[in-house]
Amino acid sequence: MISRIVPLFLATVLSLAARSQQSSTGAALPSPEEFVNSIDTTVIPKDVKHYYLVVGTDSCRFLKYNYDNWIQYHLKEPLSINILNELSEKVYLSRYPYLWQQPKLNKAVCVTRKEADSLLWKTKNVVFSFSLPQFTDDGQYAVIDLNFVCGQRCGQGTTYVFRLTTSGDWKLVGTYVNWAS
Repeated sequence: MISRIVPLFLATVLSLAARSQQSSTGAALPSPEEFVNSIDTTVIPKDVKHYYLVVGTDSCRFLKYNYDNWIQYHLKEPLSINILNELSEKVYLSRYPYLWQQPKLNKAVCVTRKEADSLLWKTKNVVFSFSLPQFTDDGQYAVIDLNFVCGQRCGQGTTYVFRLTTSGDWKLVGTYVNWAS
């Protein structure tokens, strides 16, 4: 009996932790789905009415070692090393799996990896996968990876950094293409 309850309890706790994020400073953070809904028109073409999203999150590639490259070529506005360090640390510590909540996503149609393969090879659709967004403690900056695959040798993986504006919108402040084919 206990062996059945423990995994269920852990799954519930992990799910609730990702849904109701609050920073250590008490800033209310958006749920992963709220964040994706607020940035999808920035990272996905505006004319796309819906897109296919792999149901499980991907890993984020925002790492500490390439700040000089980010600062010199990929940031649209200055960010302090402290902000970059904080985002990098959050990415490093967030290695737990998360499943996207389909009813909370405005334009995404969640699919399994097997369904994604079928969509790619039979119907030539584009399939996306996102990392779990990570936020600074004050809730002012976020980082997320977006990958898309459009065929056997077609796709791209990009890391995006956003800043929360005073009007409550997320502004794109950094873009780094990790891979492309």
